[in-house]
Amino acid sequence: MNYRMGKGVSEQKIEQLPDGTLQIQSTWPQLGRVFYRLEHDAIDANASLSEKQKKELRDKVKEIIIDQCNTYERQYEAFEYVIRGRAVEIVGNPHYIGKDGKTHELPYTGLEGCYAGSEKKLNRPGLTQEQIIEEEATIGLELLKRLKKDSIEHYAWSSFARIHDPENGALDREDLKRINLLWTSVVRRLNQRIYENQEYKKTPLEQVEAILKGDTRLASDRHIQEEYSKLLKEEEAHLKNETPEERARRYEKERILHDRLEEHERFRNETYAHLKDAIGREYHIEYRIDDRSFPSANIIETLRLPKPPDRNTAPPYIVKLTPAQLEGYLFLAHLGEKGGNPVTRSVLTTEEE
Repeated sequence: MNYRMGKGVSEQKIEQLPDGTLQIQSTWPQLGRVFYRLEHDAIDANASLSEKQKKELRDKVKEIIIDQCNTYERQYEAFEYVIRGRAVEIVGNPHYIGKDGKTHELPYTGLEGCYAGSEKKLNRPGLTQEQIIEEEATIGLELLKRLKKDSIEHYAWSSFARIHDPENGALDREDLKRINLLWTSVVRRLNQRIYENQEYKKTPLEQVEAILKGDTRLASDRHIQEEYSKLLKEEEAHLKNETPEERARRYEKERILHDRLEEHERFRNETYAHLKDAIGREYHIEYRIDDRSFPSANIIETLRLPKPPDRNTAPPYIVKLTPAQLEGYLFLAHLGEKGGNPVTRSVLTTEEE
């Protein structure tokens, strides 16, 4: 059977329940039609199967898809909890001046947790809240340039226009696949952001040690071994003749390093701890699949989160962004809603046609 995908509209409805719980419902008609096709193409074409067997196989397909979505649930729940309010602990309550000359709330990206431990504190150097936002804006701009280059190479300007517009719901399956790849690359990069701080920069000795640990072939190289022995002797001599001031700087560097790691891990653990109800049960995403017919096929995804922190508890401040920076930042701020969603990360977008 041949099914025409067409363009579907992905919609999101957000509601705060009386107890403060946040309910986020997303609909995925385009992926619902992909699911319908997976359910029916091979199964319906097999004349040797009884109707009972066909139903059992369709149910199995449904179970496999939902199980796959479940593997990405916790990451997405944490992302949503941060973007809905917990980011205030990292970047405060940022605003920007729009083209209309008015002050507007700058949305969170959901990636703020990656900067936990990298912020400037009274007892350590680091990024200011504005600098974190500027860095995210730069990342968003890089993604847009990458997307534009890919669109030129593949004659996909219509796809670029759809993805570039954060309010555009008319995304097809290929668009969602590209969004997912862009988002995955950002998350992979920022998961290592804590190690870009000055304290983690390796000395020449540490760099050689990393090579020796990571490559057994190079570890047996005579020249590498000679360089390692030389650097080791230099380091031992330096420590032996270390002045009190140098020793104090070394201890301070180690203190900051451990402080950063502790804070980074604490923010992550606390975020996941918040994603549990009063008796310790984890919140889960509910999936309802409408597969009665191809035209009406849909996936309805409902996520419930505990009441997130209120960003308005922090004083508002203005971030001065250029028009290009603002474009990049807003693009990044809307990317994760679709790119990090369990449904778009499933086989429904990754499976080849």
